[in-house]
Amino acid sequence: MIKFDLDPYLYSGKEKEGDEPELHKEGFEMCKTVAFWLKGLLDSLKLNSFVKTTGKTGLHIFVPIVRNVDYDAVKEISETFCRSLERDHFKEITTEWSTKKRTGKIFMDYNMNVRAKTLNSPYSARALPNQAVSMPVTWEELPKVYPNDFTMSNAPDRLKKKGDVWASINDAKRDLHVVLGI
Repeated sequence: MIKFDLDPYLYSGKEKEGDEPELHKEGFEMCKTVAFWLKGLLDSLKLNSFVKTTGKTGLHIFVPIVRNVDYDAVKEISETFCRSLERDHFKEITTEWSTKKRTGKIFMDYNMNVRAKTLNSPYSARALPNQAVSMPVTWEELPKVYPNDFTMSNAPDRLKKKGDVWASINDAKRDLHVVLGI
């Protein structure tokens, strides 16, 4: 799996000094915009992608791949995609590791593509007062989604109604040797 972790560093103005940005509409809307730019790049290469809320402020995008490349190669590929989008949208995107230099942008973290780095799993509850759940959504749903839409109390109903929107993720694997010629 190639993983993309998108975190908005747009502040609401209510945060305490040194705090991470809190969830707010403007930041999450920009995060969705960046997610669609990434999807466009992935689609152009015929790479399937799946999106989910983090349950906090951002989005995770997963690209299923055949497991014939190592962690270092996957990280390099993810970094290449992120830096390409950063060059094209430098006012909106950053890959900067320093949190002070991320302000006002969406941080695209390609460093999640290493051994032992973890992202919250699909359908997992976050340890937050609102009991938000990291929810897989379809690309068609994403424009209307907000992270607080999915909680421990309504996640089971969504699963009953929609089923697992990621059910086909393992069938969507692509061979990077074929797609990228590596």
